[in-house]
Parts: sequence; C-alpha cells; structure tokens
Amino acid sequence: MKKLKICIAGLGNVGSSVVNLIEKNSSYVETKSHLNLEIIGLSAKNKNKERSFDIKKYKWAETPIDLLNINDAKPDILIELIGYEKGISYDLVKSALNQKIHVVTGNKAMLALHGQELFNIAEKNKVSLLFEAAVAGGIPIIKTIKNNIFLNKIKKISGILNGTTNYILTTMEYQNKSFNDVLEDAKQKGFTSDHESKLDIGGYDAAHKLTLLSSIAFGGEIDFNLNEIEGIQNITIEDINFAKQLGYRIKLISETCVIDNKIYSSTKPKLISLDKPLANANNALNAINIETDQLQNLYLEGEGAGGLPTASSILSDIFEIASNSEFRSTGYKTGQLIEYQKFDSSNIESKFFLRIRVIDQSGVLSKITSYLNEYNISVEKILQFADSKENHIPILITTHKIKMSELLNSVKKIGDLEFVDENISIIPIE
Repeated sequence: MKKLKICIAGLGNVGSSVVNLIEKNSSYVETKSHLNLEIIGLSAKNKNKERSFDIKKYKWAETPIDLLNINDAKPDILIELIGYEKGISYDLVKSALNQKIHVVTGNKAMLALHGQELFNIAEKNKVSLLFEAAVAGGIPIIKTIKNNIFLNKIKKISGILNGTTNYILTTMEYQNKSFNDVLEDAKQKGFTSDHESKLDIGGYDAAHKLTLLSSIAFGGEIDFNLNEIEGIQNITIEDINFAKQLGYRIKLISETCVIDNKIYSSTKPKLISLDKPLANANNALNAINIETDQLQNLYLEGEGAGGLPTASSILSDIFEIASNSEFRSTGYKTGQLIEYQKFDSSNIESKFFLRIRVIDQSGVLSKITSYLNEYNISVEKILQFADSKENHIPILITTHKIKMSELLNSVKKIGDLEFVDENISIIPIE
C-alpha cells in the first residue's frame, strides 16, 4: 500500500468535493489502486464557514503557505484550488515545486499566464504540476491528448470550453430571453459571479484553457498572447433566433491549429450547423472535437464544471503522480517546446453571417448588395424579415467563403450608409 500525504488550499465547491470524495471512496481507492490518501492539512479564506464535511478532523493552516510544512509534516502533493491568477496561488505553487512537492491545480488562468515558468521549475525539481481539472471539468481531455493520442499528429482542436456561456446561449434560445436577463439568472444559480462573468462572457476563461490545450497538442511554449478573443456580450436574441431559422446554433467556440508553422488560437462566437454534435451540446456542458492524422473525429462531451466532476479530474492527477516515475507535466521536456508565432487570422477564409438592421425604404437592398459586389463578396443567401419596430427591418446575409479583412472593408462602407440603424452583427460560420 502506497501512502500519499495531501494538503488542500481552497475549500470552495471543488475543494470541498475533493475532501468528500476522498472520505467517501477511501476503501474503494485502496482496493483498486493500492493507494492510501491521507489529508494532512487544509487551508481556506474562512475557517468558520459551514462546510459539507467535519473540518475538525483535519489540521488547519492559517495561511496556505503553512501547508508546505504543517506540524513538521511535508505533503507529497499540494492541491491548489484558490484560483487567483497570481498572488498567493502563484507563490504557493512556486514554493511547493521548489520544495519538491507535487502540485495538482485547477487554476487555468495562472497556468496560461505563468505556466512556462512553473513547468520549468517542476521539471528541474523532478516533480509534477498536473492540471486536468483546469480544462473542461470532468472531461479527461488533458490525459487524452497527453497519453492516449500523444503519438497522433493533431491537426485541430475545437470546442466549447466554458459552461457558463453555453448555459447563457442555450437559455436565451429556449426561453427567448435577452442576454442581460439570462446573465443575471446565471449569477443567481451560481454558474458565475460578478468577477467571474467578465472572464466567462468575455471569452478569457475559455482562452486560458485553450492556451493549455494548444501547448500540449502542438508541443509549444505556453503563450496566452497567441489567442484571439471575442466574447458573447454582443450576441442578441435576434441573432440566435435568425441563426436557428437558417439551420444554425450560436456557440462560443475555441479552436487551435498550426498553419504555416504558426499557431492560430481563437475563441469567438460561431454559427454551428444544427446537425453537428457541437451544436447540440447545450446548457452548461463542455464539448471538444479533435482531428488528427489517424482520427478524423474524436468527440468528447461532458460536465465542464462543478464540484464532483472537477474533483474527479483531481483524483485522476493524484493517481498519475502515484503511478509514474518520470514526471513530464505537459508530456514534453520543457526544453523541447517550440516558440510559435501568431498566425495572421485575417488570411483565413470563412463563411459569415451578417445581420443588418435598416430603415425600410426603397433601394436599401440594392445598395447593400452593390457594396458586397464591389469587394467580390459572394452571397449565399439573403433574407428579409418583418420587425416589431416601425419602419425597420433586419436583413440577414450569409456569404460564401471570404477573408475577414475583405469582408470588413465592405461592412464598413455599408455601416456608414444613412439607412443602417445600428452596428452590423458579424459572426463566422463553422
């Protein structure tokens, strides 16, 4: 029986679930893995908060850094679930690694912005810094890429990496509510908070996760600056309803691939055909599609957040640490990682959806199409709909493949026309 001493910093929903899972499944874990997991210390912001387990059973550290030597006992593994991008989270993880303590974390922001340094320290001290819980909750995406398909040449990863935005877009569609109304609903249900919502709806949370996936998929240095990011705050219920009439659903899609030896990493709203699995991953689910030289389509879908799903990923990292003698946190030696440059996305061709709200008067449609023709933009479909606003109509256009830079030149001219009533909505079509 192998014994592992564990300390946990951060006892929110995930941290508490880890404690409960270890307590509940200790006999099962011992029987199946021959591991004895002993929690030797806990730390959180508020010791007196009511929790789902008996905190008196465990030693308490007044500050997280005290967990690294609690009552003269050094943990084998530190679980960091505080969640700050830097500050105490960064200091704690860095100190643990320098003291040759393995670290398991769910902190995607910290790793996306400072992971290169921390992985170097882990490798130097021959310990692991594992992060399955940082990406897609309970979906084993990190181990799938790092272990199961490591010898595949990955062509592209794309998917839904943020459950909050997926919940918001789904609820807008099914309940016909505005973005702001559903955002408040998501806060009340605990899917997000005032602080977290800026990262969620702005696309930054998903981009943090994509940074990690891109690194382990393509063997690149961790560089958050390679991302292009656009959130869902400008998506209207009109966009959602019109897209559905055209046979699409709007999702916040994160995707990464290598083009001309450069990284293209993008998180932005896209129209997904209703017959695609990604379009039907609804509510707070996450879903990821991987294309490789050996697998045309590897699709994973599941709970991307929440206490138990994320705790499951943390336990899988603990088992990996116990099972391995060679510790490569990202699957690569850090000295082998490639310093990729950012690909200029304006050169990527895509189909696009345009929504143009105009004053209803003669000659409007011909003027719009003339500007599209001027820039050789091939139109696939044009639709006009009646509107509740007097003398206003929305015009919907889907294009054939065109470069974004060429489309923007045309859209700028159209947007300056006196009969265009508001900003033109532009959403790429997958």
